[in-house]
Amino acid sequence: MSTRKGVWKPGQSGNPKGRPSIKGEVETLARTYTVEALETLADLMRNGASDSVRMAAANALLNRGWGLPRQAIDGSLALAPAPPKPVNRMTLEEIEAELAMLEEEERLAKLEEEEERLALVEGSVEVDCD
Repeated sequence: MSTRKGVWKPGQSGNPKGRPSIKGEVETLARTYTVEALETLADLMRNGASDSVRMAAANALLNRGWGLPRQAIDGSLALAPAPPKPVNRMTLEEIEAELAMLEEEERLAKLEEEEERLALVEGSVEVDCD
């Protein structure tokens, strides 16, 4: 309802039912061409000039008959780490903690590299058991 001079209350629409949809008419009209469209796709699939035309027609037929292939959805909500605060806004303790964390990451990376090298060397050495 209008409160004053055409102004509507918050949350109230001037057109509550919205604009009428023409989807039903378009769908009905388009569906009258279903057989002809499928025959055209089948003809393109069989007699298309290029492989890409034949493949597109075959995919279109399969998608219409069986639907699109299912997509796997990853349910995990892995969050990206928050970007570090700019150094000029960090306290001395925060800077020291950040440096310690970076040094630890570097130490672990070097340790992993060393373990990989050792595994390669140990795997390539043949032991004679005579």
